[in-house]
Amino acid sequence: MKGDSDLGAMSLTQNPDPEVLARTLLDDLLNYLSPGDLLCIPTGRSPRNLYRLIREDSKNAQLWGSLRYLQLDEYLDPSGTIPSFRDELRQQIFDPLGVPHDQVFSIDPAGDPHLQANRLDQIFCDSGPPRASVLGLGNNGHIAFNEPGSDFSGYTVVDLAEETINTNFPEPRPGQLQALTISLDQILESDSIFLLVPQAEKSALLDRCLAGPRSPDLPASCLHDHPQLHVYRH
Repeated sequence: MKGDSDLGAMSLTQNPDPEVLARTLLDDLLNYLSPGDLLCIPTGRSPRNLYRLIREDSKNAQLWGSLRYLQLDEYLDPSGTIPSFRDELRQQIFDPLGVPHDQVFSIDPAGDPHLQANRLDQIFCDSGPPRASVLGLGNNGHIAFNEPGSDFSGYTVVDLAEETINTNFPEPRPGQLQALTISLDQILESDSIFLLVPQAEKSALLDRCLAGPRSPDLPASCLHDHPQLHVYRH
């Protein structure tokens, strides 16, 4: 069953089928984006169907290959022992689409985090806010790697919450782990935000985030005030 409704400035698409949600989001992005736009993209389980559909979308391959892409976040891993989000995005999006390297603003997991934060902040300022940001929702309400209690401004180094580490890694899990992430305020500068939450088990959490008020304890609660928020949920 598919239902679409408008809640003020927020558009809502609800469907129990993750494939339908991904296809609807794909169509909405195609209707919204123009060649050369800056698109902020996530990794993880939520966008995998979307990325597969993008790879299969030969009709619009020229558009997808023309976009500029900004990586939301990355584990900080000088040892190189943790699979990186950068490599995941290369495998799922950039290499299959043949996106030129100068159109990809990625994060080096082994690089100096503070130098990279400054570089990405400068890219953000020079390129202007993203035309669109695609987001998922973490089990504790985080978006990108903005954990509960995170600062709202500037690319920043964060300590990942134990819940996030337990969710993202099988045994044996790493101990304390840091990440570099785009900030909440930078996400909110996006012209439009597309929030993809296909998991039924996150429905109650999503309801809390969308009900407000904005709180650092529930980072995704900042989204409901955005003038162009589009939600795709179970």
